[in-house]
Amino acid sequence: MGTKPSKIALLISGVFSLTALPTVAAESNQDVTIDETITVTGTRFDRSTEQQLTVINTIERSEIERLNPKSIVDVLENLPGVSVTRNGGAAQASSVSIRGTSSDHALIIVDGVKIGSATLGTANLSTISPENIERIEVLKGPRASVWGSDAIGGVIQIFTRQLKSDEWYVGAEYGSNDYVRGSAGIGLEHGQGSSTLAINHERSNGYDVYNGVEAENDADGYDRTSLSVKGSQSLNEQWQALWNGQYDKGNTQYDDIYGFGGDDEFDFANYLWTLGTQYSAEHFNSKLTISQSRDYNEYFRGDSVAVNVSEFETKRKQVNWSNQYLVGNGLNLSGGIDWSNEAVLGDYAQTDRDLVGVYLLAEKQWDKLLAEVAVRYDDVESVDSETTYNLGLAYQFDAQWRLAVTTGTAFKAPTFNDLYYPNLGSPDLLSETSENYDITLNYQRNDVQAYISVFKNDIENLIDWAWTGELDSNGYPIWKPANISDAEILGAEFFTKFSLFGLEHQLAYTYLDTEDKATEEKLTGRSENEVNYSLSYRWNDFDLLANYHYQGKRYAGYKQYLDAYHQLDLGVGYQVSDNWQLRLKANNVFDEDIVSVTNYNSPGRELFFSVSYSAL
Repeated sequence: MGTKPSKIALLISGVFSLTALPTVAAESNQDVTIDETITVTGTRFDRSTEQQLTVINTIERSEIERLNPKSIVDVLENLPGVSVTRNGGAAQASSVSIRGTSSDHALIIVDGVKIGSATLGTANLSTISPENIERIEVLKGPRASVWGSDAIGGVIQIFTRQLKSDEWYVGAEYGSNDYVRGSAGIGLEHGQGSSTLAINHERSNGYDVYNGVEAENDADGYDRTSLSVKGSQSLNEQWQALWNGQYDKGNTQYDDIYGFGGDDEFDFANYLWTLGTQYSAEHFNSKLTISQSRDYNEYFRGDSVAVNVSEFETKRKQVNWSNQYLVGNGLNLSGGIDWSNEAVLGDYAQTDRDLVGVYLLAEKQWDKLLAEVAVRYDDVESVDSETTYNLGLAYQFDAQWRLAVTTGTAFKAPTFNDLYYPNLGSPDLLSETSENYDITLNYQRNDVQAYISVFKNDIENLIDWAWTGELDSNGYPIWKPANISDAEILGAEFFTKFSLFGLEHQLAYTYLDTEDKATEEKLTGRSENEVNYSLSYRWNDFDLLANYHYQGKRYAGYKQYLDAYHQLDLGVGYQVSDNWQLRLKANNVFDEDIVSVTNYNSPGRELFFSVSYSAL
């Protein structure tokens, strides 16, 4: 039958042969701990974990504080099925891959608003400070049937800080490479509503991130400031007004892979805002929002470069109307309309486009059986239209065990660079598309919970550079983007969380088998094996945390691999009083040489000390 089918059969048989695996229970008894986590990314409305058919990992504020990350990717790297590559430290360019898909196959949302560049097709997560984040939800697998374009590998939704009235905090931190941070936030009451204001500023002198060219031997520092506001106001028993805003501004120094030399750096100034209203009744909920986001970068390069200043800007306007109707007898219906306009700065043949999507989702519960059907139609101006779907079934064997089987399709529309970049764009490109299959076995009992998920993702019409068959005036081949590649991703994802001997344990393992159908080689930047293990302990006013990460060797192309590495981070916190807390964090304790992108170095061993006062 060939190599691939045998591997699929082996993985699937492994799922059904497990006898003590773990996550979600839908029934209650004395031996079961019900997971009270509420997520919204799967359906756009509040859902408990036992109502979800897709795998969703959630990182709450308390865990973010203990991790003490310097970037969002530091948080995401601890999750199963999520892989990170970086061109250096916290503020350098990075990419996030969900279950082996490309970095531009993850839809990035902040408080319900899509962010990122419409020219590159990705979002720069390094510009967002973790200090202003309340929660992160990472949905695995395709969800274009609810969210539209980009959600081939999954969806990452970031929620900003939200404090109750009269709650407030201040904090400061100092660490390696002259890292300095100050942050503060406060919750304000106004009648039947409240708002949260938060600010964070941090800077670092950095280090030399690139070891490939002598001309780039300089420290690459950064500074960034983040402001956020989030609030709501009850107008009466049914109606509520909502608003939120985020502003991120700063400067990042970097090293150019082509070795032009000089002080390479860029300024960024990104924002988003949302105004909305929500109606809530016993069986019906409706939410209407208007929003806008901006992604702006201004690059400054060395004097040896012909064009040493470049501007890139995307502005995205959005209108979203989402509805939920609880029909009864276990039937829930959700649906809505999305409209957005993407506009870019530059000498493009077309500088803006409209995207319109309509979706409908139905969920039905029959005793131990849960079913889901979702379908969506999207029209991308001047490109094409796509219809995507999700189908899912879950069966609750008993209070501890549940099996879910899902399938779905997704797409990613070509970027403005793909379509219209001056002299290099290909305006006839089609959207990249995918078809995914997933089997997930969940277990939960007392303080043990876990899951194992086996998945297969076939991606077609991938956009890559291809020779047009023509030569330029100098006799050189002309290359342009084209729909020439297909990829197959087969994988398994395991996660468990449990208590043993007074210690809290989290263990995650991800296996990936990827293939570029055009070259019959592995996809670049992916590891076959990845392991995360977290050990935490609380004793009186102390809390201890150890995080271990193993990254298997990555394929770098041209039959070359990047070395595997091990990373151990340690942290200790001390609660001085009800309000004061001290925290010490050591990253990469063994000072491993970590390279996830050729010639780009990690910062090595780092040490950070923070102090905070919270009236929460």
